[in-house]
Amino acid sequence: MAVEIQRNAFSMKLGRDPTFWACYPHPRFPTLSITGDSCALSCKHCGRRYLEHMLPCSTPDILFTTCSRLAANGARGALISGGYNAKGYVPLEPFLEAIARIKRELGLFLNMHTGLIPHELSRELGRVGVDMVSVDLIGSDETIRMVLGIEKTTRDYERTLKELKQAVPHVVPHICIGLHKGRIEGEAKALEIAVKIQPAALVFLVLAPTAGTQFEKITPPSPSEVGRVIAAARLKFPEVTIALGCMRPRGDKRAEFELQALQSGVDRIEIPSEQTVEAARRLGLDVRRLEACCAVPDDLIEVSTWSGM
Repeated sequence: MAVEIQRNAFSMKLGRDPTFWACYPHPRFPTLSITGDSCALSCKHCGRRYLEHMLPCSTPDILFTTCSRLAANGARGALISGGYNAKGYVPLEPFLEAIARIKRELGLFLNMHTGLIPHELSRELGRVGVDMVSVDLIGSDETIRMVLGIEKTTRDYERTLKELKQAVPHVVPHICIGLHKGRIEGEAKALEIAVKIQPAALVFLVLAPTAGTQFEKITPPSPSEVGRVIAAARLKFPEVTIALGCMRPRGDKRAEFELQALQSGVDRIEIPSEQTVEAARRLGLDVRRLEACCAVPDDLIEVSTWSGM
């Protein structure tokens, strides 16, 4: 049954669009952290480690100066991220006017990693011209408490997504498969929540045990489990762009995870292995290169110069 579902999912993807996008965000779409390497939550799967790989922009002036330099060097956009505050969101409020200036003077495409932001901040992001928001979507109350350590529920994620949908042009949920200590727990619920907003795209991540975190020794979900979740999403979202994002196990099983995603109907993979690119060609896909974040909407690819292998 699982093989049949995966086969149907891939057929659906092939019928929708036979293009496979290999995404390479750096250097034309870098990630910036407005909190440097600090985070009030230090979630169990991250432990602030992922912030270390982002460009630190801890003040509005530094953010604008950094974006100016990036734009002068050929960048087309940026993901503005950072650590969470105690309420579970990236504290973007002091940076709003700098963001507006970046849009007005530099014209960069801006993707915001937000978290569970309050209603007023959602509206402000729309006011200053943010193009897209990426929201980590968790479909289990127990997982939220265990991993983030805050008293929030799936209803908070649903509220956030709906409010952002009203304020910002493109809203992209990110679902981490296996976030519940490597188990599949809440992924189906997350898809049910995502359906309610008809997202611009849907990005899947996979729990990657990371050195220095509390989940360092957790066993991630198997490639076949990842394939089943993505195949279910493909069948539920036949017209939505689906991507496998940057957070996923690497090592000797890297290609297995990517191949399962490919066979389950993803449209894009961020920094795929050469083995995966060749597999995409063998499967009859038209492989192209996208020098941007894997969540960038399809309509912007058509008018950009980001594409082309």
